[in-house]
Amino acid sequence: MARRLPKHLILASTSAAIAAVLSLTGALRLIDRPVADAALRLASGWPPPAADQTPDVTIVAIDPRSLRAFPEWPWSRRLYADAAQRLFAAGARVVAFDVDLSTPRDAEGDGAFAEVIREHPNVVLAALRQRQQIEGVGELEVVSWPAQRFLEAGARPGHVVVPLDRDGVVRSANAVSELAGERVPSLPAATLELLGISARGSLPNRHRIDFRRALPSVPVLSFADLIEDRVDPAELRGRAVFVGATAAEFQDLWTTPLGAARLGVWVQAIEYRTLAARASGGAALQPAPHLAVAAACFAVAFVVQLASNASPRRRLLGFALLALGIGASCSVLLVRFGVLLTPTLPAAALVAHHALALEGVRRRLGALLVHRELSLSALHDAGAQAAGARDEHGVEAGLVLLGRIVDAHAVALLRASPSGKLDGTRVDWRPRGELAAVDDALAADVLARGSLRAWAEIPGRAGVRGRAIYVPLVAGRSAVGVLVVESRSTAPLGEIELRTVATVAAQLALTVRSLRLAEELRATLGASVEAIASAVEARDGYTEMHCRRLALFCVSMARRLDLPAEEIEAIRLGALLHDVGKIGVRDHILLKAGRFSPAERAEMERHAEIGHRIVRPITGLDDVTVRCVRNHHERWDGSGYPDGLAGDAIPLGARIVAIVDVWDALSTARPYKPAYAQPEVLRILEKDRGTHFDPKLVGLFLQVLEEEGDEMLALIAQSSGGSAR
Repeated sequence: MARRLPKHLILASTSAAIAAVLSLTGALRLIDRPVADAALRLASGWPPPAADQTPDVTIVAIDPRSLRAFPEWPWSRRLYADAAQRLFAAGARVVAFDVDLSTPRDAEGDGAFAEVIREHPNVVLAALRQRQQIEGVGELEVVSWPAQRFLEAGARPGHVVVPLDRDGVVRSANAVSELAGERVPSLPAATLELLGISARGSLPNRHRIDFRRALPSVPVLSFADLIEDRVDPAELRGRAVFVGATAAEFQDLWTTPLGAARLGVWVQAIEYRTLAARASGGAALQPAPHLAVAAACFAVAFVVQLASNASPRRRLLGFALLALGIGASCSVLLVRFGVLLTPTLPAAALVAHHALALEGVRRRLGALLVHRELSLSALHDAGAQAAGARDEHGVEAGLVLLGRIVDAHAVALLRASPSGKLDGTRVDWRPRGELAAVDDALAADVLARGSLRAWAEIPGRAGVRGRAIYVPLVAGRSAVGVLVVESRSTAPLGEIELRTVATVAAQLALTVRSLRLAEELRATLGASVEAIASAVEARDGYTEMHCRRLALFCVSMARRLDLPAEEIEAIRLGALLHDVGKIGVRDHILLKAGRFSPAERAEMERHAEIGHRIVRPITGLDDVTVRCVRNHHERWDGSGYPDGLAGDAIPLGARIVAIVDVWDALSTARPYKPAYAQPEVLRILEKDRGTHFDPKLVGLFLQVLEEEGDEMLALIAQSSGGSAR
């Protein structure tokens, strides 16, 4: 071992030197940045300790509801004056406006705002740098300062310049920027200075924003709620408040390591937390020193070389443990100390030394031996993967196994339509990144003959570059597709390989036929559900399009919950079918214009059970859909029907349908009531949060309604012949 140690040290030192050069030059920056972003997204689940000595931040959002409440944009400064007065009255320490207040508006409103600033001088106003196209001059950089009147009244300027990396992502901030020859602190830095905290010396001027501090979430209050006294002062007392635009119309959206479309005022709030934590002695988020990167690569290379004489199984186990150790170390450094050591270079060193140790050669020799001694178990695995496939991903798994067993360059499955013609759809396995070179005419001929196996040469620049075999996929008496197996070898496949291809082709043929039948059944089921929904809507003229509106909103909510595609579709069908039981309710009750008697109400409430009996026997209908039909009138507090379920015992799909059903019913005219205005509808939903409805889902629905509801409200207004607002 002692004689081998110098060699290990030389190789490890070489690896460390290469890593140091790559780290210093930033040669892997394009790869390293997205890896670092992914690490930050994972670390955001373990936020660092908050800055206990510094007030936290709250956002007052100029959101779509505020723009509707005060539609005359740009707003008079009197409105900002009113907002600032209310914020300070509620106990806010500093108010920072991430709003362009550079140009004077009406004198009365500007005067009112200046007077509030004199009374409460802890106000920061945004200074920004913009590029403007000026006719005859070209593009110029223009600095927008807060109006002089506000600065003279005592407001502090704070820049909101957001530096972008080359890939368009915001990762860093400048504590101080030069605007028109003046050094101006950032909006967050100026806010902290008004709190008596100097943040400029605690970090380098250009520093990383600590997006781990996005948790706990920054409280967001609506500007309209603030003006209309619907805000709890406890959410503002003792805090720094950032006022900024969140409505999509302002397009103040930025891409950050945590994702795209993050609001500018939110980025400023996270920067405020970054500076506050650092000023109070917290660990700053910073890239790992180049020496630490080199040391990590040295350790990886040293361990790999020491394990080079171990058995293959122990060596692979050691490599797996080493990879886990790299990931765990990087995670601990980031979560505990804020050091952003990405595993890119250590992982690259591991892969490189793994290749230098001839692991790739050993694996290829082993694979060749296995290939030459192809076993029945390999054939069974390939067939099982294909036969058990429920979709084309399963078919692709079968192709992968087939391609590896016969050492193919690429494999393609060409599907045929029920008429027996190639329909243009195909599933490919291409380990080397290239699609199989398919001869369409030959494939069509093989499909038409049904039992022909054909060879085709693949031409290259200098002669033949390989060969491909075309095998028809026959299920029963029908040809359902063609299997193409391409090899770079000019020699035909051997007998073992041909038997393997034939075995897997037979399984694939049955699978493709099953997939075709399943697709036809799904299409038939969907058409049947649509027809049933149309029948229900036609019977009750007052609820025309009701089921379809429910389906649209329920799908939107389900997608935002990141539910699987199958469950989303099941909820959509449940929304379409939720009122199918009304078929069993007599017309004089269903269409009654007045209030129900107790007996009539009991009959009407039976529609959930009737609908359940109707849909339960339908083959292929998911249980999620069936439960939506039965339980969409259950209540969160257990007072609903027919089963009296409460809380999470109510199926998720039924809880979603219940909220949208009530909203749509209130928003549209019915025989027994007119359509309610939207503010009244929203008030009722809020009132019933936690009693009738799942409180979390009410919040999600209101968000969907805020962002996607305009088109739906227009449909309601059109169907009811009036305004739904």
